[in-house]
Amino acid sequence: MMAKVKAHARWVENTRSIVDNTRTHSIVLDVETTKGGTDSGPTALELSLTSLTGCAITIFADVAKKSKIPLTKMEVEVEADKSPDSPVISNVNLKVRIAGKARHELLEAAWRGTEANCPVLFIFKESIPVKVETEIISE
Repeated sequence: MMAKVKAHARWVENTRSIVDNTRTHSIVLDVETTKGGTDSGPTALELSLTSLTGCAITIFADVAKKSKIPLTKMEVEVEADKSPDSPVISNVNLKVRIAGKARHELLEAAWRGTEANCPVLFIFKESIPVKVETEIISE
């Protein structure tokens, strides 16, 4: 049986919502004031890019640990193009800076292992079907 990974969102007001992982962690999402929000949190799109950077670090740190590679520094930045006329992003560019007490080749191999095992990177690289179910509740 497949394990389920879950998330939940609840509208608060205007464009603000609270999203959570159905465990104990939540994040406020909103849009910037120029788009009618209160800028009280990142947008969902920004959070998806943030998730990509965090996943890269988490998986790389795990691969390095299992490979007994002592890390000294790691930073990940992501940029994507987004037209103001479209909700879609393109040209996602992930910049990774890694320092560790290991040969260059070992660090590169660990990064290749990260690319092969980072679930969020997979979401960005591959098309995953999404089934949508809508329930309208009368009040």
